Amino acid sequence: MNKILIDGHHLAHKSFHAYNLSTADGLPSGCVYGFLVTLRALKKRFRDFHFVVSWDNDAKRKKKIYADYKSNRNHFSLDDPIIDLKKALSSLNITQIEMVDEEADDVIASYVEKNKKDGLIYVYSSDKDLFQLIEDGKVIVIKPKTGGYPEKFFDEEAVLDRYGVTAGIFPCFQAFRGDSIDTIPGVPYLPSKLISSLTSKYREPTNIYSNLSSEEMTDNQRNKIIAHEEQVYINYEIMRLKRDLDYSVVEGENDVGVLNEIVNKYEIESISTEGLVSMFDKESGFLQKQAPAVENISLF
Repeated sequence: MNKILIDGHHLAHKSFHAYNLSTADGLPSGCVYGFLVTLRALKKRFRDFHFVVSWDNDAKRKKKIYADYKSNRNHFSLDDPIIDLKKALSSLNITQIEMVDEEADDVIASYVEKNKKDGLIYVYSSDKDLFQLIEDGKVIVIKPKTGGYPEKFFDEEAVLDRYGVTAGIFPCFQAFRGDSIDTIPGVPYLPSKLISSLTSKYREPTNIYSNLSSEEMTDNQRNKIIAHEEQVYINYEIMRLKRDLDYSVVEGENDVGVLNEIVNKYEIESISTEGLVSMFDKESGFLQKQAPAVENISLF
């Protein structure tokens, strides 16, 4: 069966910021509303895909590796809405996966490794770290529309065209490049073409450093790479996703009553709970209908 994987915490935070909504009593409802309408829109487009939502669970492992990891993030709690979202998803035919101490993307990577032989997998995310999972005919990353940039499907050719490296060695490229979104510093003022050339030739940071003296570049570039060796290895450890996690799995079961409870709590009137349950029910006639050519909602 074809599957689509979603980073739950990422979508929850994007939904919270995209929809400034609240109930009559002041309960913020944008997070839950945005999450559910995005799922609804995606299901209309990918009807024959089974949906899997991956969650962070007290994700501290990478912070232990590098203390400044994601230190630029605004720390506010969405614990209560996420608890309710998990409850809502448990009332639909949706699988939820997570593992203590790990982020959703590493859990996604482990799920992909275990299930990629059973059908096509789409990973719906703007996180470039997930590019390393791409395999033509098996795993595609959908980068949602953001700002003036349209939605884009990334296969192996798209990653190579955009970054000059193949998907499988993308973590090495990123380790030298860094990622300001996650407060991960790279080697400063190093041309991307040089990074992609070294990555394509040697594939891993250890091989690059072992052969650095024989590579043609300026002394300034070589000195910068040497000076940031420790940080590059830290980056690589963080960016290379785990593929062998023993994550937990919760399968959803159709329950309109539970979904009604959540939707009513957040005073969401524009979502039909019966309709949403039917959309995700593998026994309903929804899957046999032709998907519409419209409705592409994205919060990213």
